[in-house]
Amino acid sequence: MASRQTDLETVTSLARPIVERVVWCTVATAGADGVPRTRLMHPVWWWDDEVPHGLVTARPTPTKVAHFGVNPVASCFYWDPAHDTVAIDVEAHWLPAEERPAAWASISAVAPPVGFDPAMIWPDGPLSEDCGFLRFRATRIVVGPVGGESLRWRSPSLGSTAW
Repeated sequence: MASRQTDLETVTSLARPIVERVVWCTVATAGADGVPRTRLMHPVWWWDDEVPHGLVTARPTPTKVAHFGVNPVASCFYWDPAHDTVAIDVEAHWLPAEERPAAWASISAVAPPVGFDPAMIWPDGPLSEDCGFLRFRATRIVVGPVGGESLRWRSPSLGSTAW
């Protein structure tokens, strides 16, 4: 289905309730060889800035590190059984160790089920050896509410080419 370009406020007013209802999304990345990988992730989004951004807890596995090292982008796809969908394409980067405690606190401060306590994954805290956080910055959002028009927002910093 084709989507119509619109402003960020309109798109987020439709996308945010879907994302916060579904919570978990399929995240796709690709390595240097172009082979895609998908995984289930739980990003926590902040919608009120100039560009939506999210934090996601993620173990820095060799595949994730390699993929984000060569292609620091991902696509997050939310779907619910009513067939409401949201696709959020992002720029992604790993947070350095010194920023992990602040990311941990930010995710913990958001009410469940959107936010959560990362201690359930890393009981030893944000400086655990396999603890990692990715910061996502939205570059494109497409929302497809069931029975409604599919709408698209694209970051102005990416130019005006529609896709």
